[in-house]
Amino acid sequence: MASEEASLRALESLMSEFFHTSTSNDRKREIEALLNNFAQQLGAWRFCFFFLSSSHNDYVLMYSLSVFENLINKMWLGVPSEEKMEIRSSLPKLLLSQHKALPGFICNKLCKVIVDMGRQDWPMFYHDFFTNILQLIQTPSTTPLGLIMLKTASEELACPREDLSVARKEELRKLLLEQVPTVLGLLTGVLESIWDKHSVTAATPPPSPTASDADDLLSNLVHTPALTKQLSQPPPSLEAESERICALALECLSHLFSWIPLSASITPSLLTTIFHFARLGCDARSRRTRAVNNTNAVTLNGGGTSSPPLPLTLPTSQQDCNRLGVLAMSCINELMCKNCVPLEFQEYLLRVCQQTFYLLQRITRETNAHSVRSRLEGLDESYVEKFTDFLRLFVSVHLRRIESNAQFPVVEFLALLFKYTFHQPSHEGYLSCLDIWALFLDYLTNKIRNRLEDREAIIGRYEDALVLLLTEVLNRIQFRYNQTQLEELDDETLDDDQQTEWQKYLRHSLEVVAKIMELLPTHAFSTLFAALRENLEVYLGLQQCIVSTGAEQRLNVTAENDCRRLHCSLRDLSSLLQAVGRLAEYFIGDVFEARFNDALTVVERLVKVTLYGSEIKPYNMETAVPSVLKPDLVDVHAQSLAALQAYSHWLARFYSEVQHQNPQQFVSIISTAMEALPPLISTKVPEKLLLSACHLLVSVATTVRPVFLINIPAVQKVFSRVTDSSAQRLPEEAQVLLCRALSNVLLLPWPNVPEGEQQWAERSSHHANLLNSLTREYRQLKATAPPQRKGQLEATKRVICQTLGVLKDIVENISGEGTKSRQTCYQSMQESAQLSLALFPAYIHQSGMWKL
Repeated sequence: MASEEASLRALESLMSEFFHTSTSNDRKREIEALLNNFAQQLGAWRFCFFFLSSSHNDYVLMYSLSVFENLINKMWLGVPSEEKMEIRSSLPKLLLSQHKALPGFICNKLCKVIVDMGRQDWPMFYHDFFTNILQLIQTPSTTPLGLIMLKTASEELACPREDLSVARKEELRKLLLEQVPTVLGLLTGVLESIWDKHSVTAATPPPSPTASDADDLLSNLVHTPALTKQLSQPPPSLEAESERICALALECLSHLFSWIPLSASITPSLLTTIFHFARLGCDARSRRTRAVNNTNAVTLNGGGTSSPPLPLTLPTSQQDCNRLGVLAMSCINELMCKNCVPLEFQEYLLRVCQQTFYLLQRITRETNAHSVRSRLEGLDESYVEKFTDFLRLFVSVHLRRIESNAQFPVVEFLALLFKYTFHQPSHEGYLSCLDIWALFLDYLTNKIRNRLEDREAIIGRYEDALVLLLTEVLNRIQFRYNQTQLEELDDETLDDDQQTEWQKYLRHSLEVVAKIMELLPTHAFSTLFAALRENLEVYLGLQQCIVSTGAEQRLNVTAENDCRRLHCSLRDLSSLLQAVGRLAEYFIGDVFEARFNDALTVVERLVKVTLYGSEIKPYNMETAVPSVLKPDLVDVHAQSLAALQAYSHWLARFYSEVQHQNPQQFVSIISTAMEALPPLISTKVPEKLLLSACHLLVSVATTVRPVFLINIPAVQKVFSRVTDSSAQRLPEEAQVLLCRALSNVLLLPWPNVPEGEQQWAERSSHHANLLNSLTREYRQLKATAPPQRKGQLEATKRVICQTLGVLKDIVENISGEGTKSRQTCYQSMQESAQLSLALFPAYIHQSGMWKL
């Protein structure tokens, strides 16, 4: 014993030294080596068992357990069977005798070590392993300990690490599945007994002002009178120990549900019990601050992340009830995420959906005391997230199973989901709900595609819901209706997807609008275009407020209220222009002719707006609030160009339809659109506008490819601007885009024109002249050593990089085109290509040239 005592004192001293702040890294490595050597010695576990029994030093306890863990997981085969029996007997006894005195994380670690033995030896050599766990749960004084053991066993045995053979993994899973009915029955009993015990004294609440409405909807969702009565009972108030046991039981269920198949073992009684606890998260009454509870919190898993902290305070606060609600919803979501539903479980699934949508009705109920939004604000954020996850799983996985069931009113559910969506207290919650609507719209679209003969009936059933959804989503992206919330969105900081918070919000919203457009094209277009036209009238009417003084222009809108209204209108116009551009794909393909007039109206209006913006030059205009109104005006102009670019495929189809018949209207559209570009091809224009103009020209030259494009005066002006060596060079990206567009005008074949009428000789000559102009400075370089003077060297390197960047883009852009296009490009580039080969050895080692 003296030897064990001395060893314990020495170990405690080493541990204290190791974790002391003044200990050097070298000394720590020495101590670590000593500890590792000790752990490898035969019989070291006996010392460690003494340490566990006698020490109160957390470091010593964790080290001792790590020795056992290493022994069981890596050296177990070499341990004599007698010693194995002794360890299997001693450690559970130690846990049972000291679990209340041990720190939580030590207790959890000891449970893990015991489960590791079961992972190796159960059932052949450790036949009472699982029986002991069940007995712990059934004994009131050790129920929490048994639940911790059960959850650890589920984690370690059902989903073991890769150090076990496939056969052993399958054996363990099979053994656990055999225990599942018993385990689920025990857990049901634990939860039911606590719920029933504390429900006896629950007082009956006074009737709600909206009770009749709630009862009507509840009767639609839940058709069992007994269950309806149960749902109307107030939730019980639990003391700390009962809350702790319930939390552990729900955590066990959640993990079990993550791997067990749906079967009759998951009884209606269990589902109802879980649902009762899910109700606890719906009540926002008497909430206490997180700070109060967090100061007295410990974790069941020793600081891990798998279970939230459990409070030590005797009375449970509303936050504790919220936590039980979150855990219960986690259980429900684990069930809902299973796509494979046996036929016998269909009725249970319906029951889960009915009961959970009662919660949705409860959450979205509006009373004299609480609005829907204030009720949602009062709920725990984690509970709302879990509930949103449930709705997403229901729509994405199970709606197809439930929709046709007469006992589930889908339309009423959509009404509740609508209220839940548009009363979300956070932008993130709102976007998550929009994702659910997107899933529902995808479901409807796919259903209609598979049953075209039922299209009208399907649309008719949901048309009112879709119309409301469209109207509200459009209102939510407009400052006119939603200014306070929209101004909270960050439009400067980029996330990992290179989007601002505002851009993400708008993109999610427009995706929903686009999906509704596919289902209700006529209504969606008329609703969107009406809002667009209203804001366009404000924008086009600004010309009357522009005062010119010589070369300067000033927007004569100075009143604070007028400036604010103009700001909102311009922001809304920018968003609606993006929406119009997003819907471009729904005017092409099989519906081109049917929706031609609507698309033509949009395109003509966009052409008018782009030309108007180029004429009034908003970037040069003085405004009363330049930091606000000028960016708004620039953004509207840029978005009008981008929206028109989105219709390039529609313009290409329009061109193919009228090319050989009556092309005057098409020619007018393209010519007018091109007139908007020359004023924007300048270094004095904001880069956002410049790039939008360049992209529009690229799309027209690449996608539409009209024969007459090169003859349009505005396009010839762009040619002159790009090839003018005296003009100030544009930013790199804009220069590359413009050169690509102009090259495509000459290289890409015209659509629906015979090969003999493509005028390749003339176009080849023009392309050679274009590249000669673009490479003028480059071709003046000599294939000799680089200049010695730093200034000359940097200028030469800049010319090489800029020119080769343009040429590389032109070549890559036509690499997939026909032989004639590639031959023409090759002929124009021959001289530059030869010079590049000559310059390569001289400049390849210069800094910054490796990117080429």
